[in-house]
Amino acid sequence: MEKISMMMMLCMAYLSGHSQAYNDYVGAGHIEGVTVSTSHNSTPTHGDETINGNGLKLDEYAASRFLGYASLGADYETIIQVRDTGISEWLDAQFQTPPAVSFTDKTWEIWEHFKPLYIQKWGYNNVVNAGDAVIPYWFYFKMAWWHHIMTSDDHLRQRIAHAYSQIFVISEKSNLQLNGPGMASYYDMLYQNAFGNFRDLLYDVSLHPCMGMYLSHMNNPKSDATNNIHPDENYAREIMQLFSIGLFELNQDGTRKLDAQGNPIPTYTNDDIKEYAKIFTGLAPAGYYWAWQDYSGYPTEWDNEYNFNPATLNMWDAMIPFDNWHESGAKHLLNGQTVPAGQTTLQDINDAIDNLFNHPNVGPFIGKLLIQRLVKSNPSPAYVSRVAAKFNDNGSGTRGDMEAVIRAILTDAEALDCSWMNDPHSGKLREPLLRYTQAMRAFNASNQSGKMWNWGYQFDDAVSQGILASPSVFNFYLPEYQPNGGIADNDLFAPEFQIHTAATSVNFINLVHEWFIDGYFMEVSTVASSTVMNAPGYEISDFKAVDFVTLDLTDEEALANDPATLVDRLDLILTGGLFSENTKNTIINSLNQIPQNERVKAALFLAFISPEYSVQK
Repeated sequence: MEKISMMMMLCMAYLSGHSQAYNDYVGAGHIEGVTVSTSHNSTPTHGDETINGNGLKLDEYAASRFLGYASLGADYETIIQVRDTGISEWLDAQFQTPPAVSFTDKTWEIWEHFKPLYIQKWGYNNVVNAGDAVIPYWFYFKMAWWHHIMTSDDHLRQRIAHAYSQIFVISEKSNLQLNGPGMASYYDMLYQNAFGNFRDLLYDVSLHPCMGMYLSHMNNPKSDATNNIHPDENYAREIMQLFSIGLFELNQDGTRKLDAQGNPIPTYTNDDIKEYAKIFTGLAPAGYYWAWQDYSGYPTEWDNEYNFNPATLNMWDAMIPFDNWHESGAKHLLNGQTVPAGQTTLQDINDAIDNLFNHPNVGPFIGKLLIQRLVKSNPSPAYVSRVAAKFNDNGSGTRGDMEAVIRAILTDAEALDCSWMNDPHSGKLREPLLRYTQAMRAFNASNQSGKMWNWGYQFDDAVSQGILASPSVFNFYLPEYQPNGGIADNDLFAPEFQIHTAATSVNFINLVHEWFIDGYFMEVSTVASSTVMNAPGYEISDFKAVDFVTLDLTDEEALANDPATLVDRLDLILTGGLFSENTKNTIINSLNQIPQNERVKAALFLAFISPEYSVQK
């Protein structure tokens, strides 16, 4: 019989229901042929219960860590649900849940709430009476986003849509800020396609008017040599560089292929960009906002500036093709494919999407980006290869099945096996926005009105991150960003550190103080019933008490007289049991020095700024 000491316990790697069996660890029932020696003799079975699953909460810790990857924040009850059902079953339920909300509908609903006050404050009576031609700005979408992610239970779909939004980037930091429903529609498209096929996602991204405006292939004209007009190349470049195949040829494990001289091999050239630019010509918005249902055509002379104001356009329906303004000649695409002359706009686009979708780079390129967004900044080549293999074939001969890809990412040994927690290559800095959502979701933030309409401007400004608010198409941070010091010296990547600066790091601590010490969890733009944000002269007193947000800390308050147990609970909910003894003791000692009625707020503040919480493992 093998004997082990309690000091040599290994943590459990997987929850029940995971499809892969491991025979090289002990714990949570895996004890065949193992006896346990311990100096604790008060209970005869104490040592055995240490590793048979009856004496430890390792299942709960594993569930919490998993939900750190698979949700925007989970409360204790959700952690217990995953513990009880198992990861595989929980994923099945999430994948089978259809899209439950509409960000577009909610944006219009919120606008209808504010519109009378908007008209009153800003004098738009005549315009609205003439045809309801005022489109709500970007912050109405932002309020809709916060409401849905705070009130819906489709945890995984919401997390994946957020991850997609950092790959297929559009941003309010453009003219799109004038069209909140358009931005909401774009997010709906990511949300609805979360578990679908990548080919469909890439096609829908390409035809969405918000992408068409952001990367300038909306109203993209065919060539006119006489007037020195050439198709805009912006989207043609970025659909390759950022949305599908990347800059360099890749092996399945995400490493770069090299030529005979040891140099990386580019995936495309400037000539390729020009050819793809021809593909994305002849697309235009579906019409004017105030009369879009009846709009039947465009002027005979194509004007790249024609009706290009997003405040007057229908930016929520897919762009429509105008074949007369589409480049009709043959186009030479990657891997030797030629699109024949004379096809329609949509035929050409479909051929081009197929060409990119079937490129061998897509699996490792998109797979690694999603691993970075969900699990860790530096996945091993083997991890990337396993995920790319699922992209290439979901097991049933289907390529691009994102459900299979997401399942592979979230259930891989490198995501769930505890042995990776101490690996210096493992982990990622939690992005600020997900810390914010977790703070409110983990402790059931709510208000009496039921309207979780958060503008979030102060937060975005303080930490340099907000939903659909990146400074450029390259997102808030580059996937290969390397901060100076140990990370760069070891040739590791840490994308989120690009916005973790001297200013934003301190700002985040100040925000956490506002949340938990001051009790200010969402910004005053939440549901003003008597005014509207940005209106001249608004006062905090204009906002009704029913709209202010509070947390449900009943369970935590019940533990205020026992700081050690309180800290253990926060450790479980927030980090999955990663608090070091030093961090636990620091928080406990601090709590012991303050009144009992202040301990929970102080514990939350200290937990959220701890190093173990800041870095997801």
